[in-house]
Amino acid sequence: MPGADPLDPRRRFESGALRYAQHRPGYPGALVDWVVAEARLGPGELVADVGCGTGIFSRLLADRGLRVVGLDPSEDMLEQARAAGGGADYRRAEAARTGLADGTVGLVTAAQAFHWFDLDEALAEFHRILRPGGHVAAVWNIRGEGDFMGDYDAVLRRHSSQYQVLDRWEATLEALRRHPRVLAARDRGDEHAQRFDFEALHGRAWSSSYVRHGVADAPAFDSDLRAVFDRHARDGAIDFPYRTAALVFQIANQG
Repeated sequence: MPGADPLDPRRRFESGALRYAQHRPGYPGALVDWVVAEARLGPGELVADVGCGTGIFSRLLADRGLRVVGLDPSEDMLEQARAAGGGADYRRAEAARTGLADGTVGLVTAAQAFHWFDLDEALAEFHRILRPGGHVAAVWNIRGEGDFMGDYDAVLRRHSSQYQVLDRWEATLEALRRHPRVLAARDRGDEHAQRFDFEALHGRAWSSSYVRHGVADAPAFDSDLRAVFDRHARDGAIDFPYRTAALVFQIANQG
C-alpha cells in the first residue's frame, strides 16, 4: 500500500515472503516436543499459531498430530505457508483479533512473532480463545555468537537504519516474565545452526525486514556481506548458529 508505515508489523514482510520461506531456520525438534509436553496437549487438540508467517512452526506442530490453525496478517506469507503444505489450516488474522471461538484452543504459539504484538491486547485475546488450563508458548530463534556472527552484526549495524529501531526479543521476553497476567512461566533454550553458501547467506540477510526496509545502499551492503563471508568461509560455506528460546506460560483472569 503506497504510503503505508514501513514499521507497521502487519506489512513489513509482504515483499519478502519467498525469501523468508527459503532461508529462515526451523526449530529444534526437542524444543517443540518440550512445548507440546509442557502444554499437556492430547492428540488432535487445537493449536493457534499466531504470526505464523510461512508456516515453519505450524508444520512442526502439525507433524506431532495436533490440529493447527496458522494465523497471520500477511496474505503473501500465508500463500507461502499454504504452498508448503504440511496439514495446517491458514487464515488471515491478527494477534488481537484471531476470529477463533471462545475457549476452543489448547495452546497458542507465537514463533518469531511475539515482539510484534501489543502485549495487553494479545494476552486478552489469547485468554479468550484458550480452554481452561490452556497455555501460551513464545519462541524465538536468536542469532548465536562467534567471530563470523560478530562481523555479520557489524554489517547490519553499519548499513541498516532500522536495525536498532525495532523492539527486540529480549525486551519482549522480559516484559512477558513481568506481566501481571503471565502465570507459571517456564523457560527452555536449545542450540542449532544453518550452513550457508554465499547465495543462501545473502537470502537469509535479505529475508530480514530491517534489511529490506532499512538498507539504503544495497550494493554497499552486499559488498560488505561478501567480504565478511569470504573472511570466515571454510570449504565455501559458513555456519550460522542460533539459540532457540521458549517461554511457556498460562494467562490469569483479568483482575
